[in-house]
Amino acid sequence: MKNLDNYHILQVKCLGATNYRPARVKIISERFRQSVIIPFTNDPGASSPTLHTAQEWLENKGHVIIGKGEGKNCYYIISDTFVSLKK
Repeated sequence: MKNLDNYHILQVKCLGATNYRPARVKIISERFRQSVIIPFTNDPGASSPTLHTAQEWLENKGHVIIGKGEGKNCYYIISDTFVSLKK
């Protein structure tokens, strides 16, 4: 088997607005089995505001993002930084 690199996979979902809360973004760390919910920021220039919000937040927390992917009703961000979301 070919030697494969190991990466930190983060699942990103949009939580729509409710009667009581505005839209939010949920980031789930598959490695650490943790999640955070962050405020949604609407950037008119972003092709995917949900992904943009998560990427910006993760980069501000020190994650180095090297890729992305799309799943059913979610996105995946690939990072080579193995740091807890709760740090």
